[in-house]
Amino acid sequence: MNRDTLRELSVFTLLLTLGVVGRWAQPAWNFTPLAAVAMMGGYYFRSLLPAVLLPIGMLVVSDLALLGHDSLAVQASVYVAISLPWVLGRMLRSRSLGGHHTGRTAIALGCGVASSLAFFAVTNFAVWGFQRYYPHSWAGLVECYAAALPFFRTMLAGDLAYVGTLFGGLSAVEWLAERRQFSPSQA
Repeated sequence: MNRDTLRELSVFTLLLTLGVVGRWAQPAWNFTPLAAVAMMGGYYFRSLLPAVLLPIGMLVVSDLALLGHDSLAVQASVYVAISLPWVLGRMLRSRSLGGHHTGRTAIALGCGVASSLAFFAVTNFAVWGFQRYYPHSWAGLVECYAAALPFFRTMLAGDLAYVGTLFGGLSAVEWLAERRQFSPSQA
């Protein structure tokens, strides 16, 4: 196994573990690293296969212990909604959006907000549409979204904390690596 493959396998395993353990041990409802890990997977991996398998793997493995949802349609909406951070990570990877590593973290935080909003909109629409908790009317839809606001707040806080940590950490590592390449004798 070559060095790059070993590094990618190690990063994949580390990110998958962070996502699964973070979902199992969430300190508050929806305060998880799922979106941040999915975004980092989309950004970090050159190949599409590990980038796509990472968010799916996190959900499948963590759902085994959490016993999933009482509705397959709602569960499917969670899997669909977690794909947006992966797509945003792919977009960050492109030079036109990601730019230099210091600006990338700020853009990644904005992408974290966008993924939180999309997850909130998609999954709660599915709860309203596919379950019988709320009347299937405008009032029921508003009630569903209103009831979900406390979960959205903690999800947004978690997404921002984990996106900032992962992308800020990557930027710090890259910055340190750049500094090591330039010794004072080369300046």
